[in-house]
Amino acid sequence: MTPLTQMKQGMTGKIVGILNNGHRQQHGHGHGSHHNGATRLREMGFYEGQQVTVLQNRNGSPLLVKLQDSRMVLGRGLAKNILIGSGNV
Repeated sequence: MTPLTQMKQGMTGKIVGILNNGHRQQHGHGHGSHHNGATRLREMGFYEGQQVTVLQNRNGSPLLVKLQDSRMVLGRGLAKNILIGSGNV
């Protein structure tokens, strides 16, 4: 598994997990807190099994990604919580 922040521009991969504070969290096990990174990512539409493409990844800058038909800008703090399967990058 590779954090989304490690993917280079143009790479596509499948989301295999979403971390919260360094711990893997299963979908639906949040505590309702909007300070929870995993909950925030799911509210934005990031779920396990989805394909994500990195459109731009420059050191120190937010990532520009494509998720389904949308382009989104993710801060590096949130993006590092998205795990991509090692066979997909």
